[in-house]
Amino acid sequence: MSLVQKCIPYAYYASIADIDYKELRKQGIRALFFDLDNTIIGYDEIKLNDTHVTFLKALEKDFKILILSNTSYKRVSLALEDVDYPFIWHAKKPLKFGFKKAMNKLGVSKDEVIMIGDQLMTDVFGGHRSGINVILVKSVKRKSDRKITQFNRKIEKRVLKVIEKKYPDLYRERLKTYVDDHTL
Repeated sequence: MSLVQKCIPYAYYASIADIDYKELRKQGIRALFFDLDNTIIGYDEIKLNDTHVTFLKALEKDFKILILSNTSYKRVSLALEDVDYPFIWHAKKPLKFGFKKAMNKLGVSKDEVIMIGDQLMTDVFGGHRSGINVILVKSVKRKSDRKITQFNRKIEKRVLKVIEKKYPDLYRERLKTYVDDHTL
């Protein structure tokens, strides 16, 4: 798989609530790795709200849940203060380190996991590098992106143009709506 192909997600959804989790379970998925910032909550939010907690608790009936984040221990632990989910902080995505640590922590193989995140350059690319399928979601609040994420978004724009040119069918199927959702 080429570098560019590793930036093409398994699927795209407008939010984590729109994902067909029953279908994932049918496909043998046993664990969900969620990015935290701009996947579940915006960078400017401190902790999960009641809606997030209820949503994740419902998923917990069918899946192991883990939060896989590049942010600090303090940020992740505070966000998850009201829930007891395992997490990997400073995961160093897109490096394989955090993904491997997460799989070991939950005792699952790469074929039993789906990564869910809002960034091509960290979540999608990192997941694919680790052999994990990734679902890309619309950023919760892109205006709250931090400087490093803003930098990654600039690289992402270039990668998206290459994907559109080299893999037009996959672009239309999995990424065009993502691009359209963020240019409103």
